[in-house]
Amino acid sequence: MSELIIKKEDLLHNINEIKSRVSSDDYTLIAVVKGNAYGLGIVEFTKFLIDAGFNFFAVAEASEALLLRKNGIKEKILLLTPYSDEKNVKLLVENDITLTIDSKESFCVADEICNKLNKKVLSHIKIDTGLSRYGFNFNNINEIKQIVKNSSNIIFEGIYSHFSCSLKEDSSFSNLQFNRFNTVIEKLKKENIEFKLRHICNSSGFFKYPNMHLNAARIGSAFSGNAVGIKTNLKRVGTFHTKISKIRNVSSGDYIGYANSYKVKKNMKIGVLPTGYYEGVGLSLIEQRYRFLSKAKKALIEFKNIFTDNSLVLGEFKVLGQIGMHDVVIDLTNKDYKENDDVYFYVKPVFIDTSVKRVYK
Repeated sequence: MSELIIKKEDLLHNINEIKSRVSSDDYTLIAVVKGNAYGLGIVEFTKFLIDAGFNFFAVAEASEALLLRKNGIKEKILLLTPYSDEKNVKLLVENDITLTIDSKESFCVADEICNKLNKKVLSHIKIDTGLSRYGFNFNNINEIKQIVKNSSNIIFEGIYSHFSCSLKEDSSFSNLQFNRFNTVIEKLKKENIEFKLRHICNSSGFFKYPNMHLNAARIGSAFSGNAVGIKTNLKRVGTFHTKISKIRNVSSGDYIGYANSYKVKKNMKIGVLPTGYYEGVGLSLIEQRYRFLSKAKKALIEFKNIFTDNSLVLGEFKVLGQIGMHDVVIDLTNKDYKENDDVYFYVKPVFIDTSVKRVYK
């Protein structure tokens, strides 16, 4: 059976790296544990972070917030996705989940639920400064002002936005977003509307833009060492552990994998691992950039790959042929391995299916 090993020592190293960039004692780090805590296991990792001194968390779905409450997590939880359906909002309010308010609609539903329950709820206002997903438009000051001033049940604790290009070397759009966000804050301040927490930095933004820290930040991928787009001292967290289920010899001219995806060039010893893409092994993000330069660069790389051996490598093992749903074939030529021996290699935890057990060591 496969498992994902998570070294506590490496996690603590990354946490200390993150905390070392906090400039004041009253700064708030919001630990984002969405997507099964980026693959680290939402309940296990949240409890680990509580022991490490964190007391504010963020998730993307109502089900994630409610799962944490069900597992005894009493700390503050911010739901990053705005909800407007009464059923979910009622559950969120009843469980003291901090809401995201990004429109008049989401405000009205939350306010009505609070009235019915005779209960107050914390919230953060989301400002769209250029990502174009959720949020009040950064020019829509009047609507924000009216909502905040007319609310008696919703406590507006925070205000936030989200960088769209913090991974890029060019920081011009991030600077534009930050200036837009600050303009919103300043205009609302002139209307005597201020917020305890103000945050725009995600993991990469937090490391890349110390001048944009404000007084809070949302940290997620950095915990597992995957804050891309910047150079850090973070350690990669996540070691996949499985066993060799079969060892056999193949001859020159044989084929391995679906579609005869690998042709054997010399006699080899191979091993079969009882895992595959159903558990997330070998998965990666699909290239999603559609700008001309990105497409041209991708095409050039793919052209060069025609003339090079770009086989997938898992740790010390070269993968032979296409990864299957339930099996991975690896090259064991000149390696001293036997059937049922343990095999370890790094994978990004976020790709590993929730069915794979997370083991903290």
